[in-house]
Amino acid sequence: MSRRLAILCVLAACAPGWKQAPHDRLFQFDPPIALIRMPEGQSPSDWWDHVYQTTVRPLGRAISPGTYVGALVGGRAARDVNELGQVPDSSWFENRIGRRAITSDEAFRGEATDGGPASGPLLVVSGKIAGISAGFIVRDSARDVWYVKLDHPAFPELSTSAEVISSRLLWLAGYRVPSMHVLDIDRSRFVLAPSAKGKDEYNRAVWLTAQALALLLANTNPDANGRVRMLFSKQPPGKILGSFSYSGTRIDDRNDTIEHEHRRSLRGLWLFSAWLNNPDMRQANTLDMFRPIADDGRGIVEHYLIDFGDAFGSTGLGEKAAVEGWEYLVDWPEVFRNLISFGWRYPPYRRVKRSALRSVGLFEAIVFDPSQWKPEFPNPAFDQRTRGDLFWAASILARIQPDHIRATVTAGHYNETGAAARITEVLLARRAKLLRFALAGSLELDRPRVTGTRLRLDDLRALGDLPQIGSISYVVRWDRTRRIDPVLVQGTIVPGSKFEIEIELADAIAAARKAGLEHDPFLTVALSRHGTRLVVHLRVAGDRVVPISIDR
Repeated sequence: MSRRLAILCVLAACAPGWKQAPHDRLFQFDPPIALIRMPEGQSPSDWWDHVYQTTVRPLGRAISPGTYVGALVGGRAARDVNELGQVPDSSWFENRIGRRAITSDEAFRGEATDGGPASGPLLVVSGKIAGISAGFIVRDSARDVWYVKLDHPAFPELSTSAEVISSRLLWLAGYRVPSMHVLDIDRSRFVLAPSAKGKDEYNRAVWLTAQALALLLANTNPDANGRVRMLFSKQPPGKILGSFSYSGTRIDDRNDTIEHEHRRSLRGLWLFSAWLNNPDMRQANTLDMFRPIADDGRGIVEHYLIDFGDAFGSTGLGEKAAVEGWEYLVDWPEVFRNLISFGWRYPPYRRVKRSALRSVGLFEAIVFDPSQWKPEFPNPAFDQRTRGDLFWAASILARIQPDHIRATVTAGHYNETGAAARITEVLLARRAKLLRFALAGSLELDRPRVTGTRLRLDDLRALGDLPQIGSISYVVRWDRTRRIDPVLVQGTIVPGSKFEIEIELADAIAAARKAGLEHDPFLTVALSRHGTRLVVHLRVAGDRVVPISIDR
């Protein structure tokens, strides 16, 4: 008996890691390692972050051999990923679309299920009430805190619509975002708190005055009834800790064990930023909240994306420039190319055409090239993205259907004729380009699961409304540790318009059971098309067949 046990232990030690229990599930939750006391708040320097990301870090990457070695080997794999290639639910990310069917009504609401500020007066407690980027903070009668933003007077609806739509699309993708609403508010509801302070156009601390507030509200294109269009963004639950970095970890959070630049959820955010044409994805537009969940005050840190006023054709201050999304704010390689060309270069963004619609601005899909899209500042997580990270993000984007997109655009409450249709058209066209780019070189199948004895996989080409490119071959093998893997079944599938494909495993399981499957209860399904490949590893447990790992 002891000899048999020893042999089994040796075989187990030689088995691949995916055979070891417990196995990952397609959708799983990574609970916090420990509840913690509230960390200290952080106020990182936005000025230093600009200098570091535009000069110091690019120079370091340019002279580091690791940069070039990583590029040759395809980059370092993300660490917040399970054996099935998915990002588990955590304080960073929550699987939403794909885990279950999301209705158009849910897409329309997104995180905004609260109905907006409570009725009654809105107490202005602080803010900036001068300059073109004016906004303020209010507290409603339910004591909820809301951040209020306004459109540039010359570009009504441009920024507020972009922000509220982007928040819903990112919510669909799985990110934590604040509840946002675009509302027409009667100016008489705003009441200035006696202790209200803010900053002027020179960033100096000043007392807020009723006259300054009245002047601001008077210059915001009120309608005939005195109502003003505003964006209300609700402060998430908990206590504010400041922003998070796209690199490193929080040393005062014991749950923050993965360097942020090696989180797939942050690397894959590049694809959604390119889709929304939001180049302002940087540390200043993130938020960490401490949410107590225990009676003694201990809790967890949750991580949010905020401030999407630079999405679509907006910069938050007006219309985008054509160069945004094509070059970094300080782009040293582009500076060098322009220098040696003596100004004769004709960059692609010069072909970008501005929309005649003021609430759309410069947001297009004709010239847009996913392979060349860049944020305003180099982003450490974006710089580490791999093909696997892009595939994961594309698998989510493919599941965001046209009806979802139309519903989120409706939440933008465009009044300008043709604006909603134009935004929808551009989002769909950019989605198609990004899917073709991110899925290239991979077999476009994802999220294996088994119903009875049928292996089912989502067809991302069908989900993304991309044309099919041929049949898929598959081979089912009995995966035996340190022994030859016999072929049990093989065949061909011709994908169509259905969003999934199926492979019947009953014959393969029966054949393997006759040969002693219970001693090594693993099957491998290898699928291929035009040189691309996907391998799905399965465990047979009694009457159940469970996907436990994939290889691409």
